Amino acid sequence: MKKSVSIIAAAVLMSGLALAKEVKVGVVLPLTGPIAAFGQTSNDGLQIAYEQNNKLKNGDTVKLIVLDDRGDKVEAATAVKRLLDKDGVTVILGEVASGNSMAMAPVAERAKTPMITHASTNPRVTKGKKYVTRACFIDPFQGAVMAKYALDNGMKTAVVVTDAKQDYSVGLAKAFKKAYTKGGGKILKTVLINSGDKDFNAQVSTIKAANPSIIAFTGYYPEAALLVKQARAMGVNVPFIGADGVGFPELVKIGGKAAEGFMYTDHFNEAAASSPEAKAYVEAYHKKYNKTADSMGALAADAYGMILSAMNKCIDEGKASDDKECINQNLRNTKGYKGITGVINIDKNGNAVKSAVINEVKDGKFEYKTTVNP
Repeated sequence: MKKSVSIIAAAVLMSGLALAKEVKVGVVLPLTGPIAAFGQTSNDGLQIAYEQNNKLKNGDTVKLIVLDDRGDKVEAATAVKRLLDKDGVTVILGEVASGNSMAMAPVAERAKTPMITHASTNPRVTKGKKYVTRACFIDPFQGAVMAKYALDNGMKTAVVVTDAKQDYSVGLAKAFKKAYTKGGGKILKTVLINSGDKDFNAQVSTIKAANPSIIAFTGYYPEAALLVKQARAMGVNVPFIGADGVGFPELVKIGGKAAEGFMYTDHFNEAAASSPEAKAYVEAYHKKYNKTADSMGALAADAYGMILSAMNKCIDEGKASDDKECINQNLRNTKGYKGITGVINIDKNGNAVKSAVINEVKDGKFEYKTTVNP
């Protein structure tokens, strides 16, 4: 009898089932603070993806440890240190804002721990980094998409609105200006704002005096909503175009009817979801939250899916699911990953090469207009 038990135990050990372990993924998001909507919807999408799949092919279980950095750079870096030192995570997922991701990246680099940001689009997030990857396209691409759309629709003069406190905004503005002027457009003025500002009357007066054919807004939704509302109230009726930082319900909730016609580039629109992966995600999202699936949630789900794919490849290679070097290499070598936001290929710099969509506020909703390929 003892011999039979020993044989069974040995078989179990050989199968790897008895060796199944918990692999920790640390997540850093702005769940509170000025851009909390980004973090909250990112977490919503992440939880959908986690519920759909939290087991690796060798039986290991993935555990998420989510921390709130309140949208602050210092707290973002501190959160990574805690996840590494106290929680012993294998991978870091986050952040949303580029400035916060840039604060986190050096910590991950020093610890030689793979980090994947789902939504930080500033090129400097991954520049010169070996352990940082992203699941989203970068600002030069969406800046060029903004510029091309404006020029293709006859909007040849622009005022650029830049949030001086946000690395994301500064980088995006630079990308838009470069593509717009190269395409024959003329930048009439660059208007500066700061995160947290409420009164934009002075800036609107400057925009009105410049009389552009389009206003390129490169900041986030709180300021976008207030600026467009005050601009319309002061008789500025030219189109606004922005990027992924403005596409949140708060744009309409705060801006009201003034937000009508506001266009922006984005990573995802459920109206354009055609792949089996995207359809399954949207269905699950509707069932759990009873609301429209947004881009931040879809991106977070894709980043999580890329992590699991990288871990499973390590297992296929005969390595441990928590082998940081192996996971990092597989993330950086991602090709043809079929994600919710489209097919993702990672280039030599750790950046995702993928398509973008253009949305427009219409009747208080974000309406899909078109898809632009890289």
